[in-house]
Amino acid sequence: MNNQDLPTTNEEKKEIVLSSKKKWFWLAVAIALISPVSGVILAVALLAESGMRRTGLIIFILSFIWGVASLYLTRWLMDNGYLPVF
Repeated sequence: MNNQDLPTTNEEKKEIVLSSKKKWFWLAVAIALISPVSGVILAVALLAESGMRRTGLIIFILSFIWGVASLYLTRWLMDNGYLPVF
């Protein structure tokens, strides 16, 4: 490997650094929006990690609110005839 291939200063390096916590947060948000039950399960797992407790709490609250909202929305849509009642 030649020294010419390596960057000589920090300005020449162009890296996108995404912290692991940020990745886990956005993954958990996506999972919570798709399935509130899975979001709660993932939130409990994140709450067990010492460095991820704040993220776990945010995801737990988001999953809970989204789950309750989707239950009320589904019930409202069924009452108004937009969704079939079996």
